[in-house]
Amino acid sequence: MATLALLLSGLGLFFIGVRSLSANLVPLVGRRGRAAFSRALRGPVSCAVSGVIAGIVTQSSTAVAWIIVSFVRGGVLPAGPALGAPNWANVGTALLPLIVAIDTSTAAGIVIGLGGFITYFKLARGDRMRHVVEAALGAGLLLFGMHLVAVAVGPVRDSLMHNPLWTVALAHPLLLALIGFAFSVAAQSSSVAAAIAVAAVGGGLLDLNSALPLVAGANAAGMINNALMVPGETMAGRLIFAIQVVQKGAGSLLLAVLCVVAAVLPDAVAVLLPADDDTRAQIAVIFLLAQIGGAFLAGLAQPATRRLLERYLPASPAETLAQPAFLLRESLSDPAAALDLTVRELARLTDRLPMMLDKVREEADPTTPAPATLRAAGIALAGTVRSYLATLLDGQMSRRQVAVALLLDDAAGSVGALHEALGEFAEVAGPAQALPTARRLIESLHALLGAVAEHGESLGVEDPELVLSLLGHRDQVMEALRQRLSAQQALTPLQQDALFRMTLLFERIVWLARQVVNSFSQAHRA
Repeated sequence: MATLALLLSGLGLFFIGVRSLSANLVPLVGRRGRAAFSRALRGPVSCAVSGVIAGIVTQSSTAVAWIIVSFVRGGVLPAGPALGAPNWANVGTALLPLIVAIDTSTAAGIVIGLGGFITYFKLARGDRMRHVVEAALGAGLLLFGMHLVAVAVGPVRDSLMHNPLWTVALAHPLLLALIGFAFSVAAQSSSVAAAIAVAAVGGGLLDLNSALPLVAGANAAGMINNALMVPGETMAGRLIFAIQVVQKGAGSLLLAVLCVVAAVLPDAVAVLLPADDDTRAQIAVIFLLAQIGGAFLAGLAQPATRRLLERYLPASPAETLAQPAFLLRESLSDPAAALDLTVRELARLTDRLPMMLDKVREEADPTTPAPATLRAAGIALAGTVRSYLATLLDGQMSRRQVAVALLLDDAAGSVGALHEALGEFAEVAGPAQALPTARRLIESLHALLGAVAEHGESLGVEDPELVLSLLGHRDQVMEALRQRLSAQQALTPLQQDALFRMTLLFERIVWLARQVVNSFSQAHRA
């Protein structure tokens, strides 16, 4: 029982250390570091180097993938070589087993002790220093956790050596691969599973021949973790995660080939990997080389991967509509041009607002996309505009340009909220659209949104006073309408509920529309 508690505590400290290290290294990099990262993702070599560094910092290729997806969505990066950066982030995360292979328990203990004193006596001043201390503590905890695992492995090894089930497992590489697969799925990281395997080798629980299939299985589990991300993503996200599936598959294939060679030609492997060398380091280096080899092969297969995705998982209508037409990453170096393009993108998005009611109007337009499609596309495109503006704000801008960017960011948030509210309005209006009251509400809102779209089309140049007067507060009107509806007996409960919700959404949409018009006009004046 004591051995099991020691093993669990070691694993617990290791997992806490991994999370703490990545959680505190990312804020240390900061927004300027992320901006520099985006600028470095221009060519294949710079993408590979940047991906490895990002993998070391975040200890998660998935986190790097989300960063790249946000850059591509925001127009900061083209969907080109940058999509391979998360592929190389797996190489950065693979350095973790190599660190674990080195006996750093003494250094880890010193770091934990110093970190504890600094934390208890509140010697860390400022957020940056606090993140440094907590990152160091995380590194110390993960290394000391692996030390405890290695200590616990000794008694476990002695008990397992006399267990017939363990003997069977050691004699069946496929079973060992399944164990590694399960470890990787549970930890959601093949590098963490490989680090545990390295600790088990250091404790004598595994040798080289038994550790190889376990590490291969752990690496293969990364294919499943990434494949699950593919269907629900945009084309850029699907390609990023699909490339990582190929990378993990290629690396697992290389490891599997090495396992077969070790079983068929043990003498040849003994020459390449002498038994008197540190087996932990050998396993860690083999795992690292598998990630490098898989990254190279995945990079070569990237064009074919893209063609397969475009054929079998094409972009949806919402994804196509969510693509920006004016946001250019090249304009980020020219704030005036970038702000002008942002205004035009927002005007284009505002022009779709009346279209969201076309399907529920008396004369529905069959060519207009469904409100749910426009809603999803509008929210996504508004988020893209805000990401573009956030990247722009990281650069050098005048005070006036910063004010305009903040106004446009507020407008983008309001336009996104308008798409969400209008999507809900169109959905609610379905059961009641045959009623005269519902038709009047729909037509009135359509006319108001048409005025907002025309103001946006003028890029905020036209006098907003007329539009704002049309968008006057309708609280009292809507409240009087709700009172009349509650007194009508001819309505079914479903129709009455639909009309009540339409009036509430009508008020919210009018308020958001006022926010958009004000932001456009103020941005134009600024």
